[in-house]
Amino acid sequence: MTAAAKLLRLPGRLLLLEKLFVRRAGFKAYAHLASYAFRKTILRDRVPLALMIAVTYRCQCRCVHCSASRLRAAEMPPEALLGIIRQAAAAGVVKLGLTGGEPLLYGGLDRAVGLAASLGMSVSIDTNGLLLDARRAAALKAAGITIMNVSLDSAEARAHDRLRASPGCFEKASAAVRHCTAAGIPCVISTYATDRRIANGSLEKVIKLSAALGADAVRVMFPVHSGRLAGRARELMSPANKARFFGELLARYPFVYSESPLFDFISGRVECSMRKGLSVYMKPDGDLLGCYASSRPLGNALNEPLAGLLGKFSGCCASLPACNLAEDKR
Repeated sequence: MTAAAKLLRLPGRLLLLEKLFVRRAGFKAYAHLASYAFRKTILRDRVPLALMIAVTYRCQCRCVHCSASRLRAAEMPPEALLGIIRQAAAAGVVKLGLTGGEPLLYGGLDRAVGLAASLGMSVSIDTNGLLLDARRAAALKAAGITIMNVSLDSAEARAHDRLRASPGCFEKASAAVRHCTAAGIPCVISTYATDRRIANGSLEKVIKLSAALGADAVRVMFPVHSGRLAGRARELMSPANKARFFGELLARYPFVYSESPLFDFISGRVECSMRKGLSVYMKPDGDLLGCYASSRPLGNALNEPLAGLLGKFSGCCASLPACNLAEDKR
């Protein structure tokens, strides 16, 4: 995509970013964003934009590509989660992501969403869709959810269910997208790219199906050699297909992004949000990491003040040499 073409499409990218992550959160979220931009650019504050919390590692699926398959910990105590959310908002974190495992299995989820929303945070949930029926979508909307991310690995039901070892998962995930759109909750399809999926067209089929289901956007994740993919020597995503993704698919589908609807689009490559100092990840036991693939905790938020831990965050990568989210390793 030429520089001129990117410039013409930039307003659309900014609107997509605002629609997905800010609009439903309301005025407080806009104010928090402005405050964050000032502190990050002028004061050089290290507090990240987003905090991703794995509230549980329980899940109904056994995905062949699961990044959390080797991560085991007790569920985060609901009262501890609420305390961490309060600390995060006070420290200046703008976006809260609740993930897992499958977060809809977590008993304190709606209360956590409600608290974060009341503090003006943008709140997202990553889900396989199995428990996201019309009633649950309405309850999450009432709680103040900003955006739902629903996983879809294939446009074909048998393939999706096989990859997740969960019969009927495709139909549930597809229905979950429709329930979100009916409830007025912005919904993003989460899928992934590999050389094979780009070459055989299966990734593009997922993108087209997502649009047909009414999803607002498609987040395409690049493979990281962790979890069930750990130890693989063969690269799953070549530089040529990374270039093809950014040069062709993003040009063809303006609602598709990878790590960020904005930064990836501008640079034409994957921009790891952790390495940019924009996000951190917390395990259910309170360990705070740069990302889920990292093995070096910054500390534990159940034992230490969160603001102090966030102040240690530098964006330096302590994850994996085979990480596909960075063109350079450090």
